[in-house]
Amino acid sequence: MSYNLPLLLIPAYYALAILPHGYALVLATQGNPARHDNRNPKSSSLKDGLKKKLSAKEYAAWERAESCHRNHLENMPLFVATVFAGILAEQQSPGANAAAGLLGLNSFCTGWMAIRVLYTLNYLTAETQFWSYLRSVLYFAGTFWAFGSIGKAALALGP
Repeated sequence: MSYNLPLLLIPAYYALAILPHGYALVLATQGNPARHDNRNPKSSSLKDGLKKKLSAKEYAAWERAESCHRNHLENMPLFVATVFAGILAEQQSPGANAAAGLLGLNSFCTGWMAIRVLYTLNYLTAETQFWSYLRSVLYFAGTFWAFGSIGKAALALGP
């Protein structure tokens, strides 16, 4: 029995997306999650309170963590669509093994995860404009790779 790696990486990617939010919670509560006010966690009053409670550096780290979390969630539909397009193309194409090699879905998925882990580490730690450019490069590398994989799936499924 073997598992389909691309499908398993969907919940793994979701877990990666949640990690920065958890880190932000630790920052916001200064390590005591019991102090978190979860009644309206996206409210402007929460943000105002954090600005007063945290140092400027801590607040900036909290903002980066939350932005990283949102970016992961915003990119999840692209990842999931790429996975399902690739699986469909691999299964529907004549010579499924040939299609699997052509599409490289396993390689895409592991590469996407590696890129997004590096993206996360960069987002959470980069405090200068210079390092933010690396994050942009990582973002576009993953995005264009996904577009390319969808294009390969479309070609394999073509008329």
